[in-house]
Amino acid sequence: MINKMHISVSLCVFVLCVCSAYTLVLIPKPSNNIRLSERIGNFSVELIDRTLTQTPNSNVVISPLTIWTVLAVIAEGSASNTLKEVCNTLRIAPENLRSVRESFKRIEKYLVVKTTTVELNKLNILFVDKGVSPTQKFALVAKDYNVSFATLNFSEPYKTANFVNSKVYNFTQGKISDLISGDDLTNSHMILTSALYFKGQWTFKFNKSATTKAPFFDNQGNVIGQVNMMYNRQILPFANFKDLKARIIELPYGKENRLSMLVMLPYQNVTVNEMFLNLNQISLDHILANLAMSINEFPEDEIDIYLPRFKVKTNLDLTDTLKSMGIKDLFDSSQSNLKKMVKIPSYVSKIAHKAVIEVTEEGTSAAAAAAAAFSYRIGVTKFEANRPFGYMIVEKTTNTIPFAGSYNMPELYES
Repeated sequence: MINKMHISVSLCVFVLCVCSAYTLVLIPKPSNNIRLSERIGNFSVELIDRTLTQTPNSNVVISPLTIWTVLAVIAEGSASNTLKEVCNTLRIAPENLRSVRESFKRIEKYLVVKTTTVELNKLNILFVDKGVSPTQKFALVAKDYNVSFATLNFSEPYKTANFVNSKVYNFTQGKISDLISGDDLTNSHMILTSALYFKGQWTFKFNKSATTKAPFFDNQGNVIGQVNMMYNRQILPFANFKDLKARIIELPYGKENRLSMLVMLPYQNVTVNEMFLNLNQISLDHILANLAMSINEFPEDEIDIYLPRFKVKTNLDLTDTLKSMGIKDLFDSSQSNLKKMVKIPSYVSKIAHKAVIEVTEEGTSAAAAAAAAFSYRIGVTKFEANRPFGYMIVEKTTNTIPFAGSYNMPELYES
């Protein structure tokens, strides 16, 4: 039997808060990308739900968009049942990979933002051992996902790991320093690394002098710790989603309306995991449309917003999560078929994911339609995230989710 070589797939994600000012240019939504965006969104919601199920009562941050992109690249190098499983999980048809690439290229240009207010950028590199060559066709199609290639000497694993880590360290401005170790390169001949970097200033900053220590409760109303609770009063999109069993407020970044954080507060006695499970039945389009409707219905109603200052670091092995979503052959040395990627029999040994998010007063350093019920608001409404909640950072031109997570365990974070 031929021993198959490992392909280590590592994902690196970082979200950072910075203070800056100016504006974004609003780009019209590309109507021909809606279907692919919805499929990416459906994948994202399932990934979030399954990840939180496997890490209950934890503070978690992940990047569904980055993981979808990496798997799409792997699909381009796959064949037979391996290809079928990956595509089914990504909600795309194997025979439509070319059109998916073309649609994603159009979507991706909206996912690169660089102004003095908001920055969103991606880095995809395939590091290859000097004795291994990707197929010519794979090298060409990978470039459609903006994957660059670098040849290294994997016989010097620690030197190679240091080189890879330095690339990630520089891209994330020093926030993620040890993505891989030399031990990860044992029997490995390729490393697919994807990094997504985001920094954004709130459109409406929280007043730092108003931040106070406050109790944080569990779903049953018991005090489980304290947080540094930030405060703001603004007119913002806000709605009560009965089918989701949660209230959602939208906190925008910059001076235009492209990137926002959706803070999702489950009803009392409803867990964050249950809320995200309900999200499988409600589209992101529906949520954003109803939030926009709320600001039209209540254009003068202010909201008192209470949100913990927090920082979350996550280090996940997503192999079991992706297996539970239907990707199995890819991780099986006897079944994996990556012949379109490399001629040497290969399989993926693991998919590792590191992410960081920091939320402070300045911003973030990182088929049936369900009905939304709007509360009748008079004067000031209170939105107080003083118990476990979920969040998503969304790019509203394409309705994609660069980052998402949950906050369950309180801590007094000092920025």
